[in-house]
Parts: sequence; C-alpha cells; structure tokens
Amino acid sequence: MALIDKDRRLRLAEGIDLRALPLTPEDAFVVSHLDGSASESDIALATGLDATVIRRSLDKLNGLGALAEARATPASIRTPRPAPGTSGTFHLRIGPIVEQGAAPKGSHSAAALYDPTELDEAVDLDLARKRKVLDTFYRLNAVSHYELLGIDAGADKKAIKAAYFELVNDFHPDRYFGKNLGSFKPKLERLFARVTEAHDVLTRPAAREDYDRYLASVRRTQALDRTLANPGGHAGEVERLKREIQEQVQLEEKARHSYPPPAGQSLPPLSNPPVTPAPSTPTPQSMPSVRPSDSEARRRALARKLGVSMPPARGPSSPLPHASDAAREAATADLKRRYEERVVELKSRQVQHYVNAAEEAESHKDLVSATNALRIATSLAPDDNALSSRLRELEARVQARLAASYIEQAQYEEREGRFLEAAASYKRASRGQPTPRVLERVAHCLYSAKADLKEAADFAKRARDAAPEDPNQRMTLGKIYFEAGMKQSALAEFERAQQLSPNDDSIKDWLRRARRAEA
Repeated sequence: MALIDKDRRLRLAEGIDLRALPLTPEDAFVVSHLDGSASESDIALATGLDATVIRRSLDKLNGLGALAEARATPASIRTPRPAPGTSGTFHLRIGPIVEQGAAPKGSHSAAALYDPTELDEAVDLDLARKRKVLDTFYRLNAVSHYELLGIDAGADKKAIKAAYFELVNDFHPDRYFGKNLGSFKPKLERLFARVTEAHDVLTRPAAREDYDRYLASVRRTQALDRTLANPGGHAGEVERLKREIQEQVQLEEKARHSYPPPAGQSLPPLSNPPVTPAPSTPTPQSMPSVRPSDSEARRRALARKLGVSMPPARGPSSPLPHASDAAREAATADLKRRYEERVVELKSRQVQHYVNAAEEAESHKDLVSATNALRIATSLAPDDNALSSRLRELEARVQARLAASYIEQAQYEEREGRFLEAAASYKRASRGQPTPRVLERVAHCLYSAKADLKEAADFAKRARDAAPEDPNQRMTLGKIYFEAGMKQSALAEFERAQQLSPNDDSIKDWLRRARRAEA
C-alpha cells in the first residue's frame, strides 16, 4: 500500500478543538495544510516532510477524529501547489534534502495549534497583534531561542539585543497597561518571560555555549530517532539500485550479441539498405525465381544478398534434429547463468561500496549515515548473516547513543526548570536505557511540573522495584503519593527510606510532614 494517496483530499472535521489534541510540531505543520483542496501528495510537496512522517500524522489525526474527507476540486479549477526544489540524493543521508518554499501568504504553521475563534475575543488588541501573539505563543515549545528572536546562530550581542527590544515592544505586558487583554494577558506574560530568557541566555557567553551544546544534542537525537523509527526508509534507494543493475546487465548482453561478422564477410552498410521494388511494379530481374510461399528459397535468396552461407536444405520428410533443441536449451541456460552471475557480481560491488561508506561514516562518528548505508548493503545481500549481525550491533549502538543524547538533553532542560520537557526527554531515554535512575528522573520531573501524578507514580514504582534498596527511589515515590493525597502510602515509603539512610535530614523532614498529615 502506498504511503501517500495522490487523490485523497482531507480537511479538519467540524468542531475540532486543536488545542485539546496532543499534537507535535510535525503534526501541526501537516494540519496547517489541510485546506480541503490539497491532496496528500500536495501536502508532501508543500511541507517537504518524509512520507512516513505525513502518514503517521494523518493516521494519528484520523484516530483522534480530527479528519474528514473533502470533495475533490475539479482539475480545471484546481491551483497546483508549486513543488519545492530538491538538491542531493539519498546516498548516505537520511533522505533527499528538500528546500522548502515560502509559506503561502497569510498562513502560519502555528495557526493549526489554536482555535481561530480566539482571534474573535473582544480585547483591546487589533487583529494583526492578536494573530502575532497567538502564532508565537503556540509555537513556543517548538522553537529555539535563536528562532524566537529571529536571528542567526552566529548573531552577535548587538543583534541579539536589537531583536529582543523589537519583540519586547510587542510582548511586554506593561505596554498594554490599563487595557482589556482577557485571555491574552497570561499569554503575553509567558511570551515576555520566554523572550527575556532567550536574551539572557544568548548574551552570556557561558550560558550560550551550554545552550548551543543542548541544541546540538537536540538535533542529534532527532536525527537518530528518525533513523531508528524508519527502518524501511532506504527501500526506494535499494529498488533503484536493483533496477540499475538489471538494466546494466541487459545492456551488456545486447552489446555481447552485437559483434561484427567474421573476417571476409561484411554486411551491407546500414546507411544503404537493399531496396526492394514496390509490389505493384515488379520487374523480371528483381523477381525471385521461387514462389513467394517457398520460405526456404526466400531464406537462401536473402542469405545470398547478405553474403552469408546457408546449411544444406533438408528433404521435405526430414525430421528436425533433436540436437538443435538441446543446443537452444543449452544456449538459453548459459545465457541465464551469465545473467545471474553478472547480477550477483554487480550487487556484490554495490554491497561493498555501501559497507565501505558505512565504515567511513562510522569513523567520523556519523551513526545516522553509517546505519543508513549498512541498511542498504544488508537489503542488497539479505542472506549475508554476518552483515545482518553487524547491522543489529550498529542499531543497538545507535539506540544507546540516542538514550545518552536524550539524557544530556533532559539534564539541561531540568537545570533550566523546564520540567515537563525534561520528563519527555527522560521518557524517551528510558526506551533504550530503562535504568532505575532514568525512570526516577521521569517521575521526579513529572512531579516537579505538577503534571500527571498517576503517570509519575507508575514510573516511580518501576524505579523502586528495579532498585528497592535505593532510598532516592523510595523518596520520589513517597513525595508523589503525598502530593496525590495517599498519606499512608507516602508514610510507608518515607519510613523505608529512613531505614535505608537513617542520617538523611531531608528524609526525616518528609517523614515528620507525613506523620503530621496522618495524625
């Protein structure tokens, strides 16, 4: 089944509140192109996203009941979307590099994240200002400090401050003192805080260096995640290689049978072929001396004209020699054997090429390119067990690297007080590294963010069960129980933690609080 349907046209279902849906930035980008007239193929071209990402987003939206079929727009009045330019090929990258075109006028990728009726709220802001506030607010979690300020990664301090003061002019709450802001007031406060954070981080060298390392970790995790999540993303490249190998072998076979005639015999020049008089004006000289129905005579006449010899004619009752059938079968078998051997040879060359490319990428610590190259090699040689084992080992290393990258990312987010983002990063890390420490950090960050306490307790219990003698695991679970109002369960965890670490003052403090609450 094709990933992308060229004819299917979708729109958002009526009454859908996008703010209530668990959408990722990629989901939002796809949603922003669901105008009812664009096909899935148009969306792929307009967004530049991988077909697998688009299909995953559409399936997710469909499962949430957010999609509806749209009637196809007649081809005569449909305005095609311009195709984005492409550069590069798959080879050793994740996929083709797509140069995304400018967004359609008046549209914004964040617009799909909020209900357009928010623009109708009766507040003391004009429509353009309301749209800017909403567009920026609803994409805060998806943009970097550089993107938020609208500056390059190499911008100097002067450029950072200029961009900051320009945004403050729009988002500083004091600018709207005395005005009715309604639901826009907390949004402006959040925007001002985030813009100020971006300014403060990027204007301090040490903080900026730390943040740049964090961004590098984010990019690395995204690339590794895409690679592991799309093990079949190289299928198109493999099919292209197989097709080219077959075409090359076929051309070689054609060339093999296009050799010149033996010495002493030559075919008439191709530029001057024999001219046969038209059937309506035959001449006695040009007429063959045999009946038109005599095929043997016609073959001999043609042979004389071409200057080649013919074997003696068989009598009318002579049976066809069995040797010629055997010879034909032998020739066919030989041709098939040569064809298959040549295909195997060319495949082997391609396999070695991609194995070498994987080794080269691995030497530069580029595990994404190494994995993609080795996947291609393995697909071309599916029976090579050693190669398959090597790929599994590499994918395991990628999984471990991915977990390490997510932990690095989560630690920065936790230090910055972005506990909900840190919880998500630790959670992703736990897929490849489900250690008690990582599981406990998921629980701790969910608790600190005052998020889903049930989910926090689930992770904390997994951490405690994996390391029952670690007082830290007991304390985290106890705090979550205490916050959830489960005082007896919290008390039991605190008492056990004190037994494991009797001199820890913080455990004693929590134990006293739990006992007072229980009394």
